[in-house]
Amino acid sequence: MVMEFSFTHVAVKLSGYSAALALTLLTTTCAGSDATGPGGSGQAGFEGQIDHSCASLNEIPAQWIDSVQTNIRLHYAHTSHGGQLTTGLDLVETDNPSYDVEIGDSYLPDVTGALCIFDGQEGDTYITPDMFWETGDGMNMTRDVLNNNPTINVCMWCWCTQLDYYNQEQVQAYLDSISVLEDEFTGVTFVYMTGNAQNTGSEGYNRYLRNQQIRQFCESNSRILYDFADLDAWWYNPSTAVWEQNTYSWSGNSIPVENEHFNGDEAGHTTFESCRQKGRAVWWLLAMIDGWDGN
Repeated sequence: MVMEFSFTHVAVKLSGYSAALALTLLTTTCAGSDATGPGGSGQAGFEGQIDHSCASLNEIPAQWIDSVQTNIRLHYAHTSHGGQLTTGLDLVETDNPSYDVEIGDSYLPDVTGALCIFDGQEGDTYITPDMFWETGDGMNMTRDVLNNNPTINVCMWCWCTQLDYYNQEQVQAYLDSISVLEDEFTGVTFVYMTGNAQNTGSEGYNRYLRNQQIRQFCESNSRILYDFADLDAWWYNPSTAVWEQNTYSWSGNSIPVENEHFNGDEAGHTTFESCRQKGRAVWWLLAMIDGWDGN
């Protein structure tokens, strides 16, 4: 198979930093206003999808930021790429201290007025699939965190590069395992994630297919999706008020890939700008889960 490196940008004109959005968690999505967003069918966005059009903090009222800091306790597990979200949250707080976040390495902080995050599992912060959902021991590690920290009400795990080579059955096992946890912990909202969009060639194409599998599952089963891959591929050009998507060509297919503006290694294998975009999307995600209707 011959790989064709033909990188292109797809531009979508928006008014201001992001589109005018009418959003509730159960009935619509920030992606729904952008017909180029990668929904489960590869077309428009779907309900519960957090993508690049969910990356404007200006649209979230201050009272909902306060509400998230009061009501949400997050369990977040990841390896190096997933550190983009925590770095992004720290950078957002540095830019504006009202977005206060407290991240505990293998523990849940208890700080009034801050978004408190349990980072990792008990005893470790570098969490591979086998340590969260892929094995019985990993599932029990996740159960231990949730059982020992009953105030946690949101839980998510981030891919590294596994989707570059995982097959359909392995990704289905991920979906099945998170569904089992959902049944066991009914008071916890589990957030599904796509994998990063950095690789190209056949591995990038495999990643695209597996990300689509995850999107289709979330769309069909009304699950919440943090679309890491979409946030990788789209960059907002402030000088033109245009979102630009990076793609490459593979066997006649246009495959989203990390935007060239995010090519770097300042943190988590990317740029601080990319981390900030992902951190802003986390605030949007949690405000939705907390009950914000987009107004």
